[in-house]
Amino acid sequence: MLFSQTLGCPVLSALDASRVGTVAGLVVDPEHAGITALRLTDVSSGGDVIPWTDVHAVGPDAVVVEAAAPARFTSASSPEVHNPLGKRLLTELGDQIGTVGDIAFDPESGGIGTLHTSRGEQVPGERLLGIGSYAVVIQVAPGAPGSAAHGITG
Repeated sequence: MLFSQTLGCPVLSALDASRVGTVAGLVVDPEHAGITALRLTDVSSGGDVIPWTDVHAVGPDAVVVEAAAPARFTSASSPEVHNPLGKRLLTELGDQIGTVGDIAFDPESGGIGTLHTSRGEQVPGERLLGIGSYAVVIQVAPGAPGSAAHGITG
């Protein structure tokens, strides 16, 4: 599944199918290359962040969560910090290799599979090092000679 497919999806309670909010973004832990939470808009009550552990199912039409009002936390930082889409994609050596066009993830585990670049290239998720307000940083592919080869596929 792609990040872009989840943005704007309704978030529904598995308990009673009530609407909890709308997906505004996905929070990623670069160290584990996985999604840790959903950021919401249009929340009915509570905070605007749902931990990934409370997510029951993710599909192209909706996200289903375990509880009726699971948005227990409020995001302490700007939403732009959490959103990797559209940010510059840099190697750890500082080479820019485009921008992040989309990110493929496993809808069950939340694991990041592939970062899709604006140039049509794909970077394995395990190479993700960090996401900041300015850029997403990836590791140069093991065995790649210097900064000329980034170990990405087209």
